[in-house]
Amino acid sequence: MKAIWNYTTQPMTTPIDQELVRPVILIGASNLAQAFPLVVNGLREGLREPLTVLAALGHGRSYGLRSRVPGRTLPGIVQCGLWRALSQHGPNCLPPLAAVTDIGNDLVYGVTVPNLLAWVDTCLDRLAEQGSEIVLMSLPMASIERLPPWKFELLRRAFFPAHRIAWPVLRERALRVHEELQRLAKTYGVRLIEPAAAWYGFDPIHILRRRQPAVWRELFSQWPAWDRSASMAYPPLSESLRLRALRPAERDLFGCRQTTPQPVLLRDRFTLSLY
Repeated sequence: MKAIWNYTTQPMTTPIDQELVRPVILIGASNLAQAFPLVVNGLREGLREPLTVLAALGHGRSYGLRSRVPGRTLPGIVQCGLWRALSQHGPNCLPPLAAVTDIGNDLVYGVTVPNLLAWVDTCLDRLAEQGSEIVLMSLPMASIERLPPWKFELLRRAFFPAHRIAWPVLRERALRVHEELQRLAKTYGVRLIEPAAAWYGFDPIHILRRRQPAVWRELFSQWPAWDRSASMAYPPLSESLRLRALRPAERDLFGCRQTTPQPVLLRDRFTLSLY
């Protein structure tokens, strides 16, 4: 039977003080945003303890810059309020589970490889300080390597029209980031997932919807606490729409600053905060 959730924009308390709560940290951009209802549903199905989910996501999200898509601006992931919220969890919490995904938008924005890696390193360091079990998703190089220059230019104009970067430059930087992410994964002892070319279609960076359940199952399965036999499916459309309508702690919408108390969702044994 599908769960029916209550949604609110009022401050909430943590669920069930007597039980140990499992923090889950989700970091990403478009792929996480597109699959978010699936991701939330999969977490609830596969993790049995009370959950408090902290998520920083959004189309075009940058790890260290304020990112803009038409009508909406979000802070950089490194600067957002997720980290303060994570540091304030009390002694009734289990070790956090963390997924760090969607690394690459910043290369299109013209961010240098050292700067991008420094932001990712900062995220991994903050998560490691909290004793997190981290899964890191690398760049989709198997898909990117097949990309001809004409298709890159077409997709750049569609997804990043305000940013002009030559394909040879971007490809070389992506290869360097890919190599350095392998090093960071070893340094922090985190599990690294290499995206398969079969996850993508004409668009080489956004995971096909029909592949999303298998992709996120593979990611969650890296956490020993997640039940590999759990269902991995989208919730009903009404719940998906409600999840997509929830507001983050801070954003600019058509030039107007919006702030929203977190968490924005509370259900028995589950809270969700967006940043």
